[in-house]
Amino acid sequence: MSKLVPGQRLHQRCVCCCWNKLCNFNYCRIFIFLVVTSIAFIFFLAVYTCKPMGHSCFGLTDGSPVALSYYDAFLMGKVFKHNFSEAVLNKERRLNLEGEDVLIYLHIQKTGGATFGRHLVHNLDVDFPCECKAHIKKCVCVTRNSRRWLFSRHATGWMCGLHADWTELTDCVDKWFKRNDVKSRKHRVYHYITFLRDPVKRFLSEWQHVQRGATWKAARLHCNGRDATMEEVPFCFTGVDWSGVPFDEFMSCKHNLAFNRMTRMMANLSKVNCYNRTGLTDDVVNEILLKSAKENLEACAFFGLVEEQQKTQFLFEKTMGLKFIDNFRQKIKTHVSRLEITEEMTKKVVEKNILDIELYQYAKDLFLQRVAYMERKLGYTVDEYFNHIRDADDAGDDDTEEVDVDEYGDEDDTDDDIDDDGVDIYPGKNTTAGGEIPNSSTVRLNSSR
Repeated sequence: MSKLVPGQRLHQRCVCCCWNKLCNFNYCRIFIFLVVTSIAFIFFLAVYTCKPMGHSCFGLTDGSPVALSYYDAFLMGKVFKHNFSEAVLNKERRLNLEGEDVLIYLHIQKTGGATFGRHLVHNLDVDFPCECKAHIKKCVCVTRNSRRWLFSRHATGWMCGLHADWTELTDCVDKWFKRNDVKSRKHRVYHYITFLRDPVKRFLSEWQHVQRGATWKAARLHCNGRDATMEEVPFCFTGVDWSGVPFDEFMSCKHNLAFNRMTRMMANLSKVNCYNRTGLTDDVVNEILLKSAKENLEACAFFGLVEEQQKTQFLFEKTMGLKFIDNFRQKIKTHVSRLEITEEMTKKVVEKNILDIELYQYAKDLFLQRVAYMERKLGYTVDEYFNHIRDADDAGDDDTEEVDVDEYGDEDDTDDDIDDDGVDIYPGKNTTAGGEIPNSSTVRLNSSR
């Protein structure tokens, strides 16, 4: 084989580099520069293209390296893999309920939250369990030193308003405790916990609940020192309630608070001027609400998923350092499961709840990553915990008995019932000099929504 002269060597390099098109070395360098620049441009374009609401460029949890919308991933039963820091994944703490620690339960409608609320008052293995009596809606949950350790519907009643959201609770809770807790307790650390649910099933469950006559009529929608007005959030119906409302009519009311309820209830509504959105576009409001809801969800001491009862119990027990007496059960049949849901109905619900879709997808990935992190940290899986380890730990507890908390009981709950002793006046509510609530026909107080 004959040797290549210098000119032939240069030509060969150019052929390899430029695919038989460019034969000048400088052109080769320009070609490579353009290729690298194009790749970088496409990358940054993809990042910014996927930023708007409902999209992500993260790979799927099954390893698929594809950029899809949260909408598409949700319908496929997939979730995106986010890059969470260890500080976000590891929420482990050891509570001192006799000391400064207090559990605050944010109960979102139709998330299986009433069942979890009952677990907290009936099924939690603590040194000072709640005292509950038949036919009395509230239990007494105090320590030996009379310190309240749980703030929830079943422990205190709706003291910050019916189904108070994050905005209402964070404004109200500390004020309420300062008035109602023992004076010897000078400082408290509030640990917020909540539950989420598949947004389509949650929405359909709310529709059915409203069909049965629910209105949550005592809800205040309190924000920035006042309740929302009728002009800001008009009712979707006239009369006492919306009983028997057809699906299409329920979907057609643009003021329906069922839309994106989880996002709204987890977000800081003060960031979007509460329910008065004058001067703000929907896109701006949605982006702010979703970002705030994700941040608050991350900051919660714990959140569970109704679709993952066993993993929820495992993560709660290992994160909070508290155990339940009886294991959670995964309910298969609910009112929603008995519905004949068409593909068109599902599509309509998803399109109207795109914020909740993204929040739930984000939450589901965070939840599953926290479970996996805890499994790695402990050296055993959720299944191993329930099949062997937990039973061994409980072997010495002879006084343990099974507890029935009526799984997913909120499917039939009339949550809008007010406690027999009435609803306490919201500590942050504007009042007259005499302490009475201002008389205004525009305030949504004790009215259907």
